[in-house]
Amino acid sequence: MDDSLEKIRKHLNSKLENQKLYAQTLLAIEEITTIQSSQENETMTGALVYLLAIILKYVPTSVLRAKFGAVLPMLEAIYEQHSQNQPMVRAIIDCMTVFLVAQDANMWSMPATKKYYQTLLILSANATPKARKDAQDAVTSILSQPPPPTTVHPAAAMTADFILKVLHQATKTNQQAAQQILSLLQSIVQFWPPFQFTSLCQTLLQLPRFNNIFLTKAAFDVFEELFDAQENDLDGDKLTELLTALCELKPAAHDDRLLPTWLLMISKAYPAYAKLNPILCATGLPTIFELVFRDFEQPSRNYNSMAKCLSTLIEYCVTDEMIHQSAGLGGIIGLLEGGLGIHTQPAWKQVMMVQEAVFRKLHRASSPLMDRCVTLLGEIRLSPGPSYKEQLDKTLGAAIAAMGPDAFLALLPLNLEPKENQVGRAFLLPLLKTYITNTNLSYFVDELMPLGDRLADKATRAAADGLQLQAKVYETLVNQIWSLSPGFCQLPLDLPQAFTETVAERFSALLYSQPDLRPTLTQALQNLVEKNDQLAKSDADDAHLLKAYGISKQEAQDNLAYMSNFAVNYLAVFFNVYSQIPTANRGFMGDVIRTYLTVTGPQDINDTFKKVLGLLSNALESGEPQQLQDTNTPPPMAQTMLDLAIIMIPFLDAESAQLLYNGTMTSLLDKEDAPLLQKKGYKILNHLMDVPNGQQVIAAHLDDLQTRLLEATATCTPSARKDRIKTIMHVVRAVDSSDLHFLPCILSEVVISLKEGNEKCRAFAFTTLVDMGNRMNQGGIIKTSKIPGMPADAPDAPATLREFFTMLTAGLAGTTSQMVGATITALSRVFFEFKDELPGELLSELLQTINVFVASNNREVVKGALGYIKVCIVVLDAEILGPQLDVLVSHLIKCSHQHRVFKLKLRHVLERLIRRFGYDAVAHLVPEDDKKLIANIQKRRLRAKRQKKERQDNDEDEDMEEDEIAHAHTAKKVSGFHDAYEEVVYGSESELESDDEHQPATKDTPANKKKGANGRGDTFIRDRMDNGGVLDLLDRSALAQITSSKPSAQRRTTAKNAFREDDTGRLVIDAGNQAAQESEEEEQQEDYYMEAMRSADGFVRDRRNRIKFKKGAKTDDIGDDMDVDAGAAKTPKPKAKYEKLGKEFRSKRAGGDVKRKGQSDPYAYVPLGKVIKKKGKQPNKITFTGRVKK
Repeated sequence: MDDSLEKIRKHLNSKLENQKLYAQTLLAIEEITTIQSSQENETMTGALVYLLAIILKYVPTSVLRAKFGAVLPMLEAIYEQHSQNQPMVRAIIDCMTVFLVAQDANMWSMPATKKYYQTLLILSANATPKARKDAQDAVTSILSQPPPPTTVHPAAAMTADFILKVLHQATKTNQQAAQQILSLLQSIVQFWPPFQFTSLCQTLLQLPRFNNIFLTKAAFDVFEELFDAQENDLDGDKLTELLTALCELKPAAHDDRLLPTWLLMISKAYPAYAKLNPILCATGLPTIFELVFRDFEQPSRNYNSMAKCLSTLIEYCVTDEMIHQSAGLGGIIGLLEGGLGIHTQPAWKQVMMVQEAVFRKLHRASSPLMDRCVTLLGEIRLSPGPSYKEQLDKTLGAAIAAMGPDAFLALLPLNLEPKENQVGRAFLLPLLKTYITNTNLSYFVDELMPLGDRLADKATRAAADGLQLQAKVYETLVNQIWSLSPGFCQLPLDLPQAFTETVAERFSALLYSQPDLRPTLTQALQNLVEKNDQLAKSDADDAHLLKAYGISKQEAQDNLAYMSNFAVNYLAVFFNVYSQIPTANRGFMGDVIRTYLTVTGPQDINDTFKKVLGLLSNALESGEPQQLQDTNTPPPMAQTMLDLAIIMIPFLDAESAQLLYNGTMTSLLDKEDAPLLQKKGYKILNHLMDVPNGQQVIAAHLDDLQTRLLEATATCTPSARKDRIKTIMHVVRAVDSSDLHFLPCILSEVVISLKEGNEKCRAFAFTTLVDMGNRMNQGGIIKTSKIPGMPADAPDAPATLREFFTMLTAGLAGTTSQMVGATITALSRVFFEFKDELPGELLSELLQTINVFVASNNREVVKGALGYIKVCIVVLDAEILGPQLDVLVSHLIKCSHQHRVFKLKLRHVLERLIRRFGYDAVAHLVPEDDKKLIANIQKRRLRAKRQKKERQDNDEDEDMEEDEIAHAHTAKKVSGFHDAYEEVVYGSESELESDDEHQPATKDTPANKKKGANGRGDTFIRDRMDNGGVLDLLDRSALAQITSSKPSAQRRTTAKNAFREDDTGRLVIDAGNQAAQESEEEEQQEDYYMEAMRSADGFVRDRRNRIKFKKGAKTDDIGDDMDVDAGAAKTPKPKAKYEKLGKEFRSKRAGGDVKRKGQSDPYAYVPLGKVIKKKGKQPNKITFTGRVKK
């Protein structure tokens, strides 16, 4: 064959055309074959490299090390052959990265390994953008994973040499490679060899001389990352020289590209310098501060970056020695004072940000260093600009918190009693309220309290003189002054000296006399105890506490001991005030009482509690009515004392807890005529069970408590049901396993409580059922003889889970549907909880029993049965559920015919069955008459799946954001249940799209587009024109006014709203002229469609789409709707309207037309065609005013 083909090739230059043609054809075929072969080889090679890059991530390290010598040469050969194929190059980079990361330290000493790594370094500087990015990521990944046990990668030195070489080779005409390598350097500077930081810095400092903005910015970015490095070889002298050189490279203030980067670099450099040598850093701080601050005097868009940089320098570089000695701060503070001058007014906001940072850093040393700044800020605050007012208030607030209100108000006095030439500064009171903390309480006692008293006297005199406005102003100022007391009482520095008996009595007197100040005063008194208690229990050491607050732990404990001297008297005051406040507004008093009980001695607490019990006993014996008529009045004394007793329970000893328990058992649980007292009695029992002393008392009287609870079953009021069920829950957990007769005795009450309207009551009932199941599952003995109605010689029964289900199923024979439904709900809950511990035959029996109730005629029973079935479908094994599938489907279909209200629930249950057993298995069991139902469910499922798949396929750009919002909303709805049981029973998790029928796609709502960003359609409220457009949402007919389509605005006039009404309800009839009515008609919105339909010259289309003109048709009522108003006369038929020709020339006071200045004569606009007489009969005549005259 080859010989024959060779003979043909020789004829390529033949003179005979027939021989030459065959030779040319053969050569063409051979060339095409060669090209196709090379293309196929390249495609196959690329595919294999892509596949290798994907699977190498999952290959064990040992395999990668073993195949390193075999695979890497092949990858290198492929790279050399296909270096222009960028997708293949990127895949080769990924493969080489995985292999190099897997090598150990010994392998990195081999020349071949270094060669392959050198290839990656070259690509990171010279490759195309995507390949270069992959190569840089590869180098970063390799250096970040050094082979153990080394901490610095063996290739770090080689990388540093390569990068420095590339940077040194940069010229004035070619900096591209240097710019690309700097992006790599920025990501690997943290892995840079510590001994080469000096040479790197020297090299980077040479780059700005090229005047390349991008190169300089990249160098600054590298410096920023460099100062974050944990280890380097830069000592104090070298770092000082480096910072000096960097300061010399500072860009101009108007340079928006380089200056922000340079400021960030300085923000990282000087804190690192402060860690290395704080003294030298503090010495150089004024220089760099002034260098940056001077840029505020020049126009720039970088003021915020400057302010952040200066604030960082103040925070990290100002030392405690500088603050104490005031060394080096004079120049900085002088600049800040000058920064509020007119030449820096555009940057006042940013200057104030820096001043705020200085106030917070100097803290109490701000006075007197920053006094001049405070004075200037106060002058600016008298007429602040809108651009910096918010920041000005923050800066003043920082000054208040730092130097204290006494020093601050000495510079900027309030002047609430202004004298001549004094400016009032009442605007400082809200700032003082917000920022006062950890200061001297004596200033409030000595200065502000007398000021408040003087203003209160002025308010009284002004009110007596009839100056109500002036009196109100003074009262407001008094309230604002006393509102400062919580801040002064928050960790005061002089508590024992300032809070004297006189001050304590003054607070008590105000609690009685000033109801409006009670929340503020109680908060102040509460801070005196709470804040000191928190500081005394703090984990910080005294050095930090003294620096931050000026108070040590021992001083905080001494303050608590000092406040305990006032505790007993204050408790008496608090109790009296508590009894004067309505129930809804007592929260703050309860909090302060609990706080002061923590610093009260045990004996004082017991004595106080006995007084409370005495008052409670007297109130109960007095027979005072317990029904509260007005919620704004204090409740009866008995209820108040019970509330106080509940507050005191955590602080009682065993003796007092015993007294409270006895009183509750004898006087409260049987108060059927006083529901609130009974409710508070159960609350007392619950609180006793939450504290150790109370638990001790309950354990000693547990049998008596069980008996009393059973006796009080019949007398329990609905309002006390929740607290009673909670008490039963505690008792169930506390009963001994040797005597569990209380469980079957109370079981029926717990079950029926599942139908209570109170959600918390239902939650406690469910929890109690689960606790009962756990106790029965743990084993024990049920003494049947103690159960009411059982004989005394009844044998004891063992406590088992099967026995518990037997007791529960007894409720299925209840006489009321509510009891049966509650029993089924209880069974579903405990079945879900203990499904893994129940035998299969019991599960099957329960399912078979509940199946019967699915076909019940009672909705209450069916509702519970459907919930049980849903739980079974989700958690029950198919071996148990499958044999009863036919009966279950039959009963569900029967239920669908009997109870239309459960249409959605039944659809979800059937859909769950389809998901569990398949459509064919379920559809086979459905009768022929109901095939449409199951087919519709399947159609919805498939449609929902298709739509879900379409959403996933089109999850891009805006659709992605919309889907995320919709999915988040759905997830929030599904995950809004308290536990897994509620999610199974109440959460459908259905694949069905919705309960509504599928709507066809329209122009505004296409099928492939969501209705809104949250996946829901728009909802509109239709205006109610009969009541002024206001919709009463509490009205039963409100739902009829809510629509999913935007209602059109219709302007109708009915007999009811034809005339307006005055304030007394009388009709006001305006005798307006015809011109006003016509102008109103012109203002109405034009509706061209309705105009065409109603016009005499309009047209309509018949069934065949033919146009028919409505010549001569009557236009009175075409398309109009008639408003029917009850009690009103029928709306009269409107008169025919005439077109007014030349109405713009009508006279306001005369009957004819007039000439107007600058306009044509009116007769020029009369339609002459209607005036010219025609032949024939002329029944109608048109006057020259345009009115048709018959």
